[in-house]
Amino acid sequence: MEYLDNLFHNPVNIIQIEQELQICYKNIENVILEENMNSPHLVWVDLFQIKRHIIHLIEAVQHKMKTNFSDEIPPKIQLREILAKERQQKLIEGTIQIPKSNGLKDIAGLWEVKKVLKSLIILPTTQPQLFINRKLCNSVLLFGPPGTGKTRLVHALAYEANAVLHSASVSDLVSSLVGQTEKNLQVLFDHVRSSKNSSILFIDEIDGFCRTRSCSEQDHTRRTKTEFLCQLSKMEDDKSMFLICATNCPWDLDTAFLRRFQKRIYIPLPNYIERLELLQLFTKGTELENTADKWDLFVRKTEGFSGSDLSNLVNCALNVPLVELEDTKIWKATPDGFYEPVVNSEDFNVEDIICSQLSDLPYGSVRARPVQLLDLMNSLDNVAATVSPAEIKKYESFISK
Repeated sequence: MEYLDNLFHNPVNIIQIEQELQICYKNIENVILEENMNSPHLVWVDLFQIKRHIIHLIEAVQHKMKTNFSDEIPPKIQLREILAKERQQKLIEGTIQIPKSNGLKDIAGLWEVKKVLKSLIILPTTQPQLFINRKLCNSVLLFGPPGTGKTRLVHALAYEANAVLHSASVSDLVSSLVGQTEKNLQVLFDHVRSSKNSSILFIDEIDGFCRTRSCSEQDHTRRTKTEFLCQLSKMEDDKSMFLICATNCPWDLDTAFLRRFQKRIYIPLPNYIERLELLQLFTKGTELENTADKWDLFVRKTEGFSGSDLSNLVNCALNVPLVELEDTKIWKATPDGFYEPVVNSEDFNVEDIICSQLSDLPYGSVRARPVQLLDLMNSLDNVAATVSPAEIKKYESFISK
């Protein structure tokens, strides 16, 4: 600053200096975003350092311009700064989530994926001596078909690692105000990085930020990409922060970003054993739980279904007895005071039978018939796999590159 003060003591055009620095900043952005696979890592670090120096110079010039024009901050500017801080605080608070899981034991299947993630995230906190001469990996990209449990996996990891979970989607960070999206990224990363606690930052739908560049790409999109690359560079040696990003469309990501993730993990559709585990998890506590020994044919018929698809199947089957209640006209009274639908060929006493519409029965007095394996099989007619074989081939092609 002393050098700058001496510089500004001479009759120079401060506004012109600020404009020239802005041009330098934009040129550096363009260089960073160039796709040069052969560029060594040191070059990237140097570019980011130059960019940071330019930012500091711009801030210093802008501060000098402000002090030249006025010794006091006008009330409108003070209010603007207060509102900006409130927005930042609201953004940070909106990302903090309590993990919706009791750990990795709640995640069916994905055994190899869970082992890898535990070694990356949990092991450094429980056995730090193992990483004295090892470089930590703190940025991971999870990719795969929708409904395979990427978000649920992150929540389980946060619980297991006893880490503060910051979860945001691209829509939470994008702003229509010029420069605000980059500011949101900077605020969020700075907060997580400065936290004294172990933290996981999860950004879903990351392809919304990092899509492959096109000729029609606007300046604000390029600035956002540059800021995100800058934040990735800053956190490389951070031992308390872990970044996990997720996408269903990895082929849409800019190669510059793919290179920056230290680990890329494919979350595939569940295989036979994993589908069986998922069904056991989804039917726990229901009558279907007792039919597990007869699931073989059903599990085979669900090949190509995601975990989300299987959950929808089970919910559809559980709702079948409830839907039937609307058409029921004949009910029997049970010894414990409930009314149940009368099933054909069922033994019952005529004295216990009543004819009534569902809506005419007393509040809280109706009990549905038990859900059956046949309900689960019939649900296949109403719930289809959401991921097509063609999409699976796209993932396989991406992995093979």
